[in-house]
Amino acid sequence: MTSRDLQKRQTRQAFFQSVLQLSRSGHAFSSISLRQISREVGVVPTAFYRHFQDIDELGTCLVNEELGHTLQSLRDHLQLGRTRTHEGQIASSVRFFLESVEHASLHWHFIVSERYGGNQAVQHALDEQISLFAQIMTDDLAMQPAFGHLNQEVRLLIADMGVNMYFSWVYKWLKFDPTEIQGKQEYLNRCIKQAQVLFYGVRNWCP
Repeated sequence: MTSRDLQKRQTRQAFFQSVLQLSRSGHAFSSISLRQISREVGVVPTAFYRHFQDIDELGTCLVNEELGHTLQSLRDHLQLGRTRTHEGQIASSVRFFLESVEHASLHWHFIVSERYGGNQAVQHALDEQISLFAQIMTDDLAMQPAFGHLNQEVRLLIADMGVNMYFSWVYKWLKFDPTEIQGKQEYLNRCIKQAQVLFYGVRNWCP
């Protein structure tokens, strides 16, 4: 990679980071202007077009490149369906998920803020990533003997419920102050019980 390519890549990453920071400070993506983003990055507005065609492409690339990598890493390590056999494994799965959220807080704040936000391009990109998340979870469930009596359609319904449940925890988890140790532990325990109720319950459901 040449120094010019490296600089271009760094500037592109700076655009992504500026959007994430603006989102964390309360700005909806649909309200962010090109000038505002360029000012945060420290470049003139015309420099934006060397990297993206428009704001929509910036949002789509952010989701697919940055957030997509975050979700892929989570999917690869979480193995949602395969960890639903024993109670301890469910707890570990939930704990790992929330730790991942905490370690990538800017990314997850953007995901939960923009999933139902005002920019259609970003919503569409997020929907595709989340659908992929659910599909992989469906495939994981198919590997579990406990879910072998369920057809693919039902397993996909379970996966959708599981993904939506996991994502519903994110906003409150991100609002905890690091010093709120007891509050975080109580909320973690609640999340674990929710996961146990869902996956142990559907395992015994007969269509």
